[in-house]
Amino acid sequence: MIQLPPLDQASIVRVTREGGVAYVPGLSRPRSYQLGNCSEELRQQIGEALQSAAPHAEPRGGPGSPGGDQRFYRVEVVVESATTHSGSSVSFEVPENEAPESLVHLWKDAAER
Repeated sequence: MIQLPPLDQASIVRVTREGGVAYVPGLSRPRSYQLGNCSEELRQQIGEALQSAAPHAEPRGGPGSPGGDQRFYRVEVVVESATTHSGSSVSFEVPENEAPESLVHLWKDAAER
């Protein structure tokens, strides 16, 4: 399982759907959430999606990473430090067939905005 940073310290969450046999740019476009601009309800939805995805996560490029013919969701949580003005991020991949519904909705809902 991946170690997620506290959501109150995160500034951006990006969700991308990648992989599969054919490359379709519209499907791989990252969906970004600027957490400072999100409502409390949306922040809770994002937190729930990340927590439910974490048990299915593999570190990016890890040994369990999906093959070229399988779709997966790539999630990146960016944490920026206000004191040092530097950032760090946590990235992981979740195979599409193991992705929790909340993560799928997070990716789809951002496309509708």
